[in-house]
Amino acid sequence: MKQQHDQFPSALEAVFLVAFLMGVEFVINAAFYDMRSVLGMDPAHMIGIVFLLANAVLFTVLLHYKKMTYSSLFHASPTPVGATVGLLGVPVLMLVPALSLLIMLLEQVLVQWLPVPAGQQKIFEQMMLSGLSSIVTACLIAPVVEEMLFRGIILRSFLGQYSRWQAICGSALLFGFAHLNIYQFFAAFLLGCLCGWLYERSRSLWPGIILHASYNSLAMLMERWAVSGEDWQPSPAHWLIAIVLFVIGAGLLHKLLLRRT
Repeated sequence: MKQQHDQFPSALEAVFLVAFLMGVEFVINAAFYDMRSVLGMDPAHMIGIVFLLANAVLFTVLLHYKKMTYSSLFHASPTPVGATVGLLGVPVLMLVPALSLLIMLLEQVLVQWLPVPAGQQKIFEQMMLSGLSSIVTACLIAPVVEEMLFRGIILRSFLGQYSRWQAICGSALLFGFAHLNIYQFFAAFLLGCLCGWLYERSRSLWPGIILHASYNSLAMLMERWAVSGEDWQPSPAHWLIAIVLFVIGAGLLHKLLLRRT
């Protein structure tokens, strides 16, 4: 089946696409909340289900409209999936410690300048401490589904309409804004730029999914430590190891992906 509408969405259409997804999530969440007594579930444990259902609605429509399959969405490269993951997986993982430490530092500076409101802090704590459902959603479901939308659909379309870095940064900005708070914006933007670069070079979502899932997992672990009262701070040795790993990983990725222009 040949793909159609390969330049959908444009930048403006992508904004409406994300807004539509949020609207669907709101409607499904409201329906689940009203049925919480019948379902016997805590609303906090429904986040992953609501997220999956809303995205299922969106991707059913999108893939039909664009005449795409899930296989072509996840991997549009002539290189086999196994080879792509095998070659890029370890170098991608080497980026995660430095990325996590940098974002943690930026967030600490931001919080000092703009303290987190009590309501927003409560939301963050609920996300961190709501058990297995939050872990599965943040570390598995969200990385896969968000990469499908922001890199597999939006960035893929942007690359056919805008310059390389306009497309990568534009999709990353939209990814950041989709988190709806300034405290997660910078993390999402930086992560979006890295995942976008990996997609543009490899034409596969899998390297970005590995990076996204690994970052979310480490970030959640560090946040749970903070919420539980353990005031962990990175030492100079942590920074040195993270930077060395990042430099090696980035160098390997640059060499492995240099063939793409």
